[in-house]
Amino acid sequence: MTDPVRFRFPVKGEVAVFRGGHYRARGAVGLWPCAELLPGPGRPAPDGLAPREAADGSVGYPVAPERLDAWDAVTWTFRWRGELFECTAATPTTFSGNYLGSDEDFAKEHLKRRVIGYRGVFPRDDVTELKLHREDLLQPLHALVRRLPEVDHFRPKAYAVHRGRTYPAAAEADASGLIALTTGDDRPENLVADPRDPDAGRFLAAPEQLDAWYRTHWTFYWQRGPFDAVGTVDGRIKGVYTGGSWGFANYKNLTHEPSPGAYTRYTVTVDLDGVTDLEQHRTDLLATQRESRRGGDAARSADG
Repeated sequence: MTDPVRFRFPVKGEVAVFRGGHYRARGAVGLWPCAELLPGPGRPAPDGLAPREAADGSVGYPVAPERLDAWDAVTWTFRWRGELFECTAATPTTFSGNYLGSDEDFAKEHLKRRVIGYRGVFPRDDVTELKLHREDLLQPLHALVRRLPEVDHFRPKAYAVHRGRTYPAAAEADASGLIALTTGDDRPENLVADPRDPDAGRFLAAPEQLDAWYRTHWTFYWQRGPFDAVGTVDGRIKGVYTGGSWGFANYKNLTHEPSPGAYTRYTVTVDLDGVTDLEQHRTDLLATQRESRRGGDAARSADG
């Protein structure tokens, strides 16, 4: 049976393939989007790469992602007495793992309590269904690198779906309740051209004519502070601080910028490898509008 003790992949972590060789890897801090290869003890340095010492004293070998054959995040899982565990350590005689199941009685009877959840150490012969799981890190990274030059990649956007086709759209309905769609060369049936600029490739749709209408936006954390992404600048991500601490904004030297209305905002522009918890969100604008309409109808009924 293939397992972490006998195989080239670690129990948990990242693995990159460079010139046919497998190496433990990590993101190269300050050199995004590069990876950093980490040869094991006694293993020669990767050919043609220069070493770099990290802040913790470890030595890695930065390499551009386009020079890698693969870069994966790997984990192992197994079952013990039919219950699923994520492997955290492996020796020639035992496997250790964090419990992934939901049977509280089983966990209390057989396992040790963690701060959150349960864990256990088991004889190898009692473990079944040992599996390696790999998440491709390289292809999504290539896709992101290709898109970073687009200044609006992380900018909030709205889209509408009409008869199965998706178009950029306004994030708010106009005064008459219609939604502007940017259709380009398309001329969607049953929609009317926007009279404000009939040659701009924009058409107006009522909410009930749409299959979907939604807004996307990105959020991230930098230096433990929350931000809403507003775009990219020279390949770096720009965000507006959404926390409530003026001290954070001042201490971290955030940029003070005017914003629409009477408010001010604080922004930061940083390398992508300096942020954490980068996440895309989707808001259903049709559902939001329906809720707003129901609230307005209820208020009018109460007044009546």
